[in-house]
Amino acid sequence: MISTATLLGFSILIAGIIALLRFNKSFMPYFPFILCIWIGCVNELLSYFLWQNGWHTSVNNNIYVLAEATLFLLFFRNMGLFEKQPPVFWGLFGALLILWGWENIAEGKIASVSSWFRIAYSFLIVILSIAMISLLLYQNIHTPWITGERNIFQHPVFLICGGAIIFFTFKLVIEIFWLYGIDHSSNFRKNLYHILIYINPAVNLIYTLAILWMPRKQRYIIQ
Repeated sequence: MISTATLLGFSILIAGIIALLRFNKSFMPYFPFILCIWIGCVNELLSYFLWQNGWHTSVNNNIYVLAEATLFLLFFRNMGLFEKQPPVFWGLFGALLILWGWENIAEGKIASVSSWFRIAYSFLIVILSIAMISLLLYQNIHTPWITGERNIFQHPVFLICGGAIIFFTFKLVIEIFWLYGIDHSSNFRKNLYHILIYINPAVNLIYTLAILWMPRKQRYIIQ
């Protein structure tokens, strides 16, 4: 029987299926995010299969977080966040790649939780999401998304960044607590993960709405 946590984790499949059904050429600026959703679906199914057969899921999850970090960076680049400073993108990508390689390969933690990398990329996504929302509000203040037939809460970029802020802020807190030894309190650890279990489907719902509101016709996000 599938547990509640597993069932809620599968909520990402809804976003993945809708993205598959609605995908067209106008979605290309959003493709890194959509690909991240699809990879998340595959990883969720793979993790369930491994867990059901008594195998650890650390290796595939550590590979997934690297893919997630990379795809979110690409998404922000496509949205114009690094337009004036392209080297910043490559610097952040290189730093994350080096940190992942050091912790997972050099330190041999590929089969365990890579806390330092998860802390770093969660913090980075939160900061970049806030910056992206600020840029969106500043440059698109007179566009139809805000003043016309749709409001900012229906803007896919706003929804994606808002969902990312919610999820990765809480993930950042969990990883910090885990790294500094609070994981020794089993009850506290369980309570944190129980909260994350319910935050996850809520954020997946936000991502689903973002996909549903992605324009069918080409629209420049940040000009």
